[in-house]
Amino acid sequence: MSKGSVEDRLAIRELIETFAVGVTTIDPDLWGSTWAPEGCWKTPSMPAVVEGKEAVVEKFKQMMAYINFMSMSAVPSPTDLVFDGDKAIGRTYCRELIFPKAGGQKIVIGFFDDEYVKRDGQWLFTSRLYTVIGAQ
Repeated sequence: MSKGSVEDRLAIRELIETFAVGVTTIDPDLWGSTWAPEGCWKTPSMPAVVEGKEAVVEKFKQMMAYINFMSMSAVPSPTDLVFDGDKAIGRTYCRELIFPKAGGQKIVIGFFDDEYVKRDGQWLFTSRLYTVIGAQ
């Protein structure tokens, strides 16, 4: 286990930022490009973990169907990022400002416990499990 190279740390940061841009722009293709084929995703609003990139992207589309627009800010924790060869784990803190199509707004603060894999020189998510710290 190590703290990884500067290049790998930057690549994971860019992966996290691409995920956040995909959410903010509600772009399933961009958002989906961050996932490994075996990726799994879980948020508190989901009854179970969603497994497999295709299922994960489909779930994202379903969830975004209720959103007019939103903003996601993501901050990876440098102290939680640990590498083991072409795999890594980390934690990303997030703030979401959500404007549902039904009206109103919601603010959600939380974190993802992440697992990453490096394939063909590219880092991808293999797991993102979200915990809500607070919401209003």
